[in-house]
Amino acid sequence: MNAMDTFLERAWSDHAEQPAAVAARLSEGLGLAGSDDEVSRLAMLAHHVLGEHLGQWNPAASFLTALESRGVHAEGGAATLARCQASLRLCGDAQHDVTALSASDRCRVNAMAAANLAAREPARATALLGSAVVQANVLPDEDPGVRALAALGNNIAASLRELDPLGASQCELMVRAAQVARTQWERAGTWREVERAEYRLAVCWLSVGDAHRALQHAKTCDAIVRQHGAQPLELFFAAEALALAARRLGDEPGREAALATARSAFAALPPQDQAWCRTPLETLSAA
Repeated sequence: MNAMDTFLERAWSDHAEQPAAVAARLSEGLGLAGSDDEVSRLAMLAHHVLGEHLGQWNPAASFLTALESRGVHAEGGAATLARCQASLRLCGDAQHDVTALSASDRCRVNAMAAANLAAREPARATALLGSAVVQANVLPDEDPGVRALAALGNNIAASLRELDPLGASQCELMVRAAQVARTQWERAGTWREVERAEYRLAVCWLSVGDAHRALQHAKTCDAIVRQHGAQPLELFFAAEALALAARRLGDEPGREAALATARSAFAALPPQDQAWCRTPLETLSAA
């Protein structure tokens, strides 16, 4: 692992809990970026931390300009920098014109801006996500814009679910983003991304109080996992969703059955996976 890999790994590890601290040391990465790939990865980190976490559109744009001025990127890095800059301009100016971009880039730029604005301006984020879907609908399944939209939809739903309290428009966006992710992963992902999208839909519906819909998606998640070998980690989270939905519906036998499956799957996990599954299992057991 080189110095840039170490820098990026630490930054991504710290950014959720310490976004301002990570933003303050982004300048260290400028001197480390020495290849096209490293420029792209640093640009995406800066866009995410300064954009989604801190809402600092202009400082983010300035950092990307400084990164571009190093001149160590090639075609891929240039494309990433352009998308990040367009997304930031769209965040700061709802009237910013992105029609000159390709349909694939318009899809990604709108989705990136939606992710940045989801917690702050959910109505605008919902509109931007809708624009991304319109663009995705004209793209072939293998276009990178489809996969990017699937991942960003999932990220929006997951991030909003962490907020407390959630406003009504944020709830609507959370569920819509999870639905977008599920649709686009059907096009661009594997069975694993599809079943995880079903899990995301289950827990998002639970967050807005619809346990019946949550149970439907939890059952679909579980069925997909079992169709593909019942891998312990995937089975664990399918069982978690089933247990949570059953508890909300007052179905104690269903909760107990799902909890037993979760415990069995947990026992089959390697230690590194048990470490981050232990808290969900303890929460289920206590409930």
